[in-house]
This record gives sequence, C-alpha cells and structure tokens, in this order.
Amino acid sequence: MFKILIPILLLFTYYTSNAQEIAKERVTTYSFNINKLKTQDQVTAIESSVKLLDNVTNCNLDWLNYKMTVKVYEGGTKGYFSMEKLKAILLENKAALKSFTKESK
Repeated sequence: MFKILIPILLLFTYYTSNAQEIAKERVTTYSFNINKLKTQDQVTAIESSVKLLDNVTNCNLDWLNYKMTVKVYEGGTKGYFSMEKLKAILLENKAALKSFTKESK
C-alpha cells in the first residue's frame, strides 16, 4: 500500500510546487522624470520609439516639465514593460532617466 502512495505523493508534490500563478492583465501607467532634453527632435524620437515597444498603448512626453507618461497593457499573456528597452531608447537619444512611478489598475 505504501509503495503505491509514495510515488503518488511525490508526483502531487512536484506538480503543485511547480505551478506558477499568472498575473492578471491590467493597464499600468508609468510616469518618468527625464533629464537632458534639449531639442524637439529628441522628444519626437523618444515618443515614437517608446510607442513601438510591446503592449504600449500611449506615450506622452512633456518637454517643458521633463515628464513622460506611458500606458501599457501588462500581465497574463501580455508580459511586462521592458525598462531595459526604455533606457536604451533614452541613451540613444542622449536623454537620461531620473526617476519613475508605476500605477496599476
């Protein structure tokens, strides 16, 4: 009897320990404070590049206040917003990320 229960318990333990919870899909708004914005060309290039990132639905860069707002669909099968790609876009356009906040709904 125990010879049968042990493999069953081991399989049950294995499957329950490897189960991963999938995050719910949500809309996340990121607010970025940016430094080193000097030209309208920088602003246009950054906005258009960020809009091309996966699951980004909106991007607005306020040049005068050095603030960029990005709305993203995240979670579930959508994945997550890539901060690495955003940083690469900013570096490519000679801008710098100062700080950011994140709000999910």
